[in-house]
Amino acid sequence: MNKKTAVILSILGLLAGVCGAFAPTFLLIAFIAGVIFTAAMMFDYSKFLYVLGFYVLIDYVLRYVISSALLASFWDELLFIFALCLWLYKWVVYRKQDGYVATPLDIPLVFFVVISICLLLVNSPVMAIGIAGFRQVIQQMLWYFIVAQLVTSSRNIRWFLYIMVFIGGLLGLHGIYQYVTHAEMPSYWVDRLESGITTRVFSIIGSPNILGSLMVLLIPVAISFVFSERKIFKKIIFTGITLAMSATLIFTSSRSAWIGFVVAMGVYFWLKDKRLILLLALLVVAAYFAVPTIAHRVNYLLSPQYMISSAAGGRIARWSIGIAALQQHPWFGLGLGQFGGAVAQNFKIPGAFYVDSYFLKIAVEMGIVGLTSFCILIYNALAWGIRAVKRTADRQSLSMAQGVFAGMVGIVVPNFVENVFEVPMMTAYFWMFAAVLIALGFTLPNKGLNRLNVGSIR
Repeated sequence: MNKKTAVILSILGLLAGVCGAFAPTFLLIAFIAGVIFTAAMMFDYSKFLYVLGFYVLIDYVLRYVISSALLASFWDELLFIFALCLWLYKWVVYRKQDGYVATPLDIPLVFFVVISICLLLVNSPVMAIGIAGFRQVIQQMLWYFIVAQLVTSSRNIRWFLYIMVFIGGLLGLHGIYQYVTHAEMPSYWVDRLESGITTRVFSIIGSPNILGSLMVLLIPVAISFVFSERKIFKKIIFTGITLAMSATLIFTSSRSAWIGFVVAMGVYFWLKDKRLILLLALLVVAAYFAVPTIAHRVNYLLSPQYMISSAAGGRIARWSIGIAALQQHPWFGLGLGQFGGAVAQNFKIPGAFYVDSYFLKIAVEMGIVGLTSFCILIYNALAWGIRAVKRTADRQSLSMAQGVFAGMVGIVVPNFVENVFEVPMMTAYFWMFAAVLIALGFTLPNKGLNRLNVGSIR
């Protein structure tokens, strides 16, 4: 233990003693737990990545098990502040051997943040709403910077992905349970003209579309472990997890997630072995004919009845309203938080609704300027992501990179027809995935690059 760590731990121990003398028991227990957690992170700050893998479970426990409205609202901010302090600790104590790690996504992310700040300042009819809208769009993206600074090895990334895949497997099993027990669902989850769908599973996520998108993010990673793990037992475990998540993906009846899944697996097989794309095509056709739910949902989507219903009060109607609003305010939009989504509804803006397209939501609120900068950001995330895949050398890291990149592509697709990035957990996971992918390809020792000279990359 170095001197600085010893001093910090001594101060924390002193504070714990003071807390024990004057604070109630539950505060003492909470404080001691916090001291132990902080000490563990200080000894090996890279382990913080494992905590982030539990993001979805932490949120669920605070919202529905502990039922603390205060913690449910602010826990992610508190966790981010802790992560920022942890990075500052790393920068001070280990700056000679592990200082700031530059990545090729730093500039695109900062550029989008700056554009968003400018739009917030010049085009916010109500500043409180604008700030809330800005927070919704930007806050979870910042996890990219934290993860990029705290990752130290491909082993960290592998265990982070292990945690996420196992959580995905548990959600998959829970989704299967909901389907078997016919869990109740709101009637509006199925079009009134559409019959034959009695259950759309949602697990602890609360939304079948978001649960489906999470499965899309994680299934390619699980499959990558099936290919890369050497032990048969591990291959069997990850195969079972993949099947559980795939079944739940089907049971969500989320057409947008299904499309994202086909795209994600197409990307994965293209990277892994292009010959497997034919197998994917055969599986898609077989699923259409063998699974009635899939055939029913797809057939209804292509029917005149769906077009009429959607134009009357569904997705097409919402898009029409959004496009009309964009035409009235084309360059800078209505203002952050002023149209569609949770922020507008929380502030009770008249006529607020979920527009069912995150890209259209960005366009209406931030105009062509904001949409263009957002598209540039997503393009850079995927463009640098595929470059990271190509630069990853060892077999296991390459397999992980292929799965991570395919999952990222898969959840970008549903955002054209859903508000997936409206959900903080999904945005956070996307940018965490981007950070570990860039780390695998550019910043980790497995490529002999401890630091990145962005200007030297071709």
